[in-house]
Amino acid sequence: MQLWQAVILAAYYWLSSGEIYVPFTYCFCDLMLNCTITGFILGDPVTGAIVGGTIQPLYLALTAVGGAMPVDKEAAAIVTTSAVITQGISLDQGLVISSAAALICAQLHTIKRIVMVWTVHHADKAASEGNIKELYRTASIYGPATRFVVFMVPMIMILTLGVNSLSVLQNMPEWLNRIFSVAGGMMPALGFAMTILVIGKGQLIPFFVAGFFFAAYTGFSSIPGALLGIFLAWLYTTFTNKGDSSLFGDLLALNKRESTAEHVLPEATVKKVWRNWRLHICHVDNVERLQALGMCCAMAPALEELYPDNPEYVKEGLTNHMQFFITENLVGGLIPGVVLSMEEQRAIQRRNGVPEDQQINNDLITSIKTGMMGPFAGIGDTLNYATVKPLMSTFFMGFAQQGHVWAPILDDVLLYTFLTLEGRFMYNLGYKLGTESATEILQNNAVQKIITFFSVVGLFVMGVMAYENVGVQFGFDIPYGATDYISFQETLVDAIAPGLLSLLTVFGIYNYLKRGGTVLKATLGLLGIAAVLGGLGVLG
Repeated sequence: MQLWQAVILAAYYWLSSGEIYVPFTYCFCDLMLNCTITGFILGDPVTGAIVGGTIQPLYLALTAVGGAMPVDKEAAAIVTTSAVITQGISLDQGLVISSAAALICAQLHTIKRIVMVWTVHHADKAASEGNIKELYRTASIYGPATRFVVFMVPMIMILTLGVNSLSVLQNMPEWLNRIFSVAGGMMPALGFAMTILVIGKGQLIPFFVAGFFFAAYTGFSSIPGALLGIFLAWLYTTFTNKGDSSLFGDLLALNKRESTAEHVLPEATVKKVWRNWRLHICHVDNVERLQALGMCCAMAPALEELYPDNPEYVKEGLTNHMQFFITENLVGGLIPGVVLSMEEQRAIQRRNGVPEDQQINNDLITSIKTGMMGPFAGIGDTLNYATVKPLMSTFFMGFAQQGHVWAPILDDVLLYTFLTLEGRFMYNLGYKLGTESATEILQNNAVQKIITFFSVVGLFVMGVMAYENVGVQFGFDIPYGATDYISFQETLVDAIAPGLLSLLTVFGIYNYLKRGGTVLKATLGLLGIAAVLGGLGVLG
């Protein structure tokens, strides 16, 4: 790989790790699309799509809980695709390389969140002075410049020094090739196990098993699997729903409810708050106050509009919103809507001369905001990044594995559309009904019905794809007669249940993670098992 290619790919890595304009980057940094774009940059998008579809199973349900990044999917995509295209390593070898790159580069995100602390202290000063332009500069210029150093420089070194040295893998002895092959067959099991752990409540796990054996005995792939999964999910949610409402009925009914609050902000300002939330909420997160600056930037245009002649109130509001904040930002988009409504009502109370002790105050706004961020983070992470996103990736990764470049692109377009509509709906609902909307959603379990529906579909389809992507089998033969041998895998194991060893591998990892195991130890354990059992020929 030439230096100029490494620089372009490192710049792409910096952009895709930047979390700019959510949810755009949650799609833009999707692993399959990253692999495909890396392929375009290196002149081979078809191979890029194939690599993306192949390594996607490892990272299906990974979410940055509380902002913590267990692995770096963007780095895995760029480094692995670069190695396969420029060094000619195999896909099995690429699976192992991707795990190493993802674990190593995840530490860059920790470094970033530590280094980024200076931006929040700089923003504190700007907020106390009412300097909104400086707040925007901090989020839009200083933060990305810091990310530039943290992400781009190491990636250039990895691509030029690390990837270019991988050509030695092309001439390995047979036993070492077998180890990589066994590791390549086992590693996708980790991604499926994590998916089950996140969305597979006890009563839903059988849908994964059903999908696995549906594929094993019929040979059908993701499309018929998805259709059957949707039908089963509809049956399940219909017969387990104790209420009379439809799947989306509770949310739609809540959205139709008339608001009792008075709204005075122009529509343009309400939209600007939403755009600022989308743009800044994850942009300058740090270990000290995480998304505080993003929330402050989101509320800034409303505070300017509400208090054009009273800069002290603007400073007070900005300073209050620089407190610790963290949530999922699409379902959690309801929170800035609620907070905006409260800021608006407080401004109206001040104009109408309501006694100060009867006004909405900073403590109330803060308590409502912090009280909502945990529950809605849990709902949003489960629905979007542990259910809907892996479901869509699972559906399209089979097409990507066949070299269809359109598959990662269509996957991202559909995901972006879904997330955008969902986030805007929740924000408008929060602004329209205020705290009433949050209370209703949490009390009537409206979103949980939707999560259950997508969980059933997702688990069934992922079961189908697990059969196709996890390849764990015995590699030895049994003597038969004087000179003949029969395959232990085909004769005994497959006769009991096709793919049984692969399924047991998935659930073995699932049980380990469920008991508190870590992704790092699980990855190292799988590589160790592959090295020993693959090297001895027990697995093959």
